[in-house]
Amino acid sequence: MSDFRREIPGLTPVAWREYRYISDDGRDKFVGNGLFDKVTGKVEPLIPKSGGAMVENCKLWLPSGELFHALSYKGDIEGWRKQIEQGAIQMGLFIGEIVGDKIVLSDGRSYEISACTFEMY
Repeated sequence: MSDFRREIPGLTPVAWREYRYISDDGRDKFVGNGLFDKVTGKVEPLIPKSGGAMVENCKLWLPSGELFHALSYKGDIEGWRKQIEQGAIQMGLFIGEIVGDKIVLSDGRSYEISACTFEMY
């Protein structure tokens, strides 16, 4: 039996990777031709010049019950940030970022991390 526990993606900032949370589109299907591919591929041609984005296998539920999915990116961080933000905006989705002990959403709302529920998969 393992005592390994994953850290919540984005809780500890690192210089070489950024983490974001994307609101669910009502289907709760983030991987396997799901929301991740739709958000990261929405804007063409791709904005980033290097690096990549990946699923963090983490779901976050806000106290309101809204579901978000974690992803991260590295390489051309600014390019990937723009790619994901523009894709999410075009799809009518919210973006979240962990800042300190809160998750701050693109619409200005913020919630204490301790009030949220997380599921790693």
